[in-house]
This record gives sequence, structure tokens and C-alpha cells, in this order.
Amino acid sequence: MTGAGAGIEADPEALGRRAAQPDADPERILLVVRRIEDGALLLARWPDAPQPMLLSLDAPDPDEGFADGVARFLRSRFAVTARTPRLHTERLPVRMRHPVKGSEATGFLRVAAVEVSGEPSPDGALAGIAALTPDEAARVLSTDLEHRALALGLELLP
Repeated sequence: MTGAGAGIEADPEALGRRAAQPDADPERILLVVRRIEDGALLLARWPDAPQPMLLSLDAPDPDEGFADGVARFLRSRFAVTARTPRLHTERLPVRMRHPVKGSEATGFLRVAAVEVSGEPSPDGALAGIAALTPDEAARVLSTDLEHRALALGLELLP
């Protein structure tokens, strides 16, 4: 691979297969979503959160596939059409609930970047969608983890 994502892009189907194993470390995907039409990054606004944030999702089922799972998720949350997502190789350690065991465990967030098209419209659970430049997004994200995730996602985008 050459260009954006060279050497940093992971195999998303391997993530899905690994996540489906009952003894696997829990992993979630943080999405860096960029609209093709204007280059704006799309962040979720939740009713109970003061700042916009990156969307997250469980690893898509291996039977659905990574690209189809991310596309379905973004269609349902933002009403946009997704291009092929790219998954970063770096895993960010966090405390999270284990999906099978139910207990707290060290899990990982994986960053995926995806370009989308269409006029975004939030689903009923969201308070809105913020369309921001990369610099604006970096200013509004509230944690070091989100800042790192944003940087990793931007590395993957062309």
C-alpha cells in the first residue's frame, strides 16, 4: 500500500473474527468520519453531553463484514453513505465491560476512518451532528484519548 494509510492500516476482517471469540479482549471502534463534499468531520452530539464526540460501535459481526457493518451504522446514526472504512493498527487501551463475561476488563479502542457523502441527519438518540474542520474538532474533543483517536483517524484519510 502507498499513500494515506501506508503501513498503519489493519485488516478489519481479522478484528471481526477476533472480537467474535468469547475469550478475546473487548474492543470497540471509534469512527473518524469525514464528509466528502466539504471535508468536514462529523461528530455526534448526545443530549446529555456538553461537547460533540466521536461515534463508537462494537466490532461488526464477521458475517456482516467490517465495511458493511460500518456503513449500516453510519446510515442509521447519521443518514449518510459511507465509502470503505480504514482501520488503524494501533490499539488504545481503556477500561470497559467485557461483552461476554460482564466484568470490567482492559479493552481496546480501535480507530477507523471513513469518508461519507450526503447531508447528515441524526437519528432519534442524538441531539445533533457537528460538522467541524479538523482544527475545530481537535478543540472541542474533551479527552486526550479522543485527541489521539482523531490524530490516528486523520492519518488514515487521503
